[in-house]
Amino acid sequence: MAKGASTMEKLKDLWNSQINDEEKWAVNSKLLRAAGLFAGSILLMRNFGDLMAI
Repeated sequence: MAKGASTMEKLKDLWNSQINDEEKWAVNSKLLRAAGLFAGSILLMRNFGDLMAI
């Protein structure tokens, strides 16, 4: 069980290092925004793309 606990600690440290560092957070927020926009555009085109056809 100690191995699993150390893995969780490493994940928590990675999460905190990515969130609490201003420069890393700026890059991560841009990546999250771009991924969200990409996924949203795919969903929009899958649902309403036929309405755009001529």
